[in-house]
Amino acid sequence: MKNKRGQQIMGMPFGMMFAIFLIIVFIVVAFMGIRFFLDFGKSADVGLFYENFQGAVDNALASQQTSDKKFEINLPGAVKKVCFANLSAEITANEDEWEQIEIYEFKSANVFLVPPGAAEGLKHKQIEHLDIGKITEAENPYCVDAGDDLSINKEFYSKSRSVWVE
Repeated sequence: MKNKRGQQIMGMPFGMMFAIFLIIVFIVVAFMGIRFFLDFGKSADVGLFYENFQGAVDNALASQQTSDKKFEINLPGAVKKVCFANLSAEITANEDEWEQIEIYEFKSANVFLVPPGAAEGLKHKQIEHLDIGKITEAENPYCVDAGDDLSINKEFYSKSRSVWVE
């Protein structure tokens, strides 16, 4: 029987080494695919939050009575706060929160997620019919912890076609 040098040095045939290499490659590709879909799910959660929040604001505005409805914040765990800001008014709140959203000063947006890196590319959004002046009259930006609920309010005899949150 002839001995092959490669088998003597490594102790296993080339076919076995190639099979192990392929198994490792498939496992790495599978983990990359799982990570992609998990990141996609986080991005979808952020998008659904904005869509559901806009829907809740629209429903409160369309109701025929005084509104004080709770809105549950459902965001990925890395998002710590939801901030409402009037970027054209004086900033009166915590500097840490302002540092997170000041880069959007020239954007058309009134809702921001902090920290922006955790928002999966959807860091800010313009939510229609929000009375930002009323929301931010005490502090600008007004931030709510992502684990809390928002209270969407509307006065029945209000002349403005807007709602505010607390």
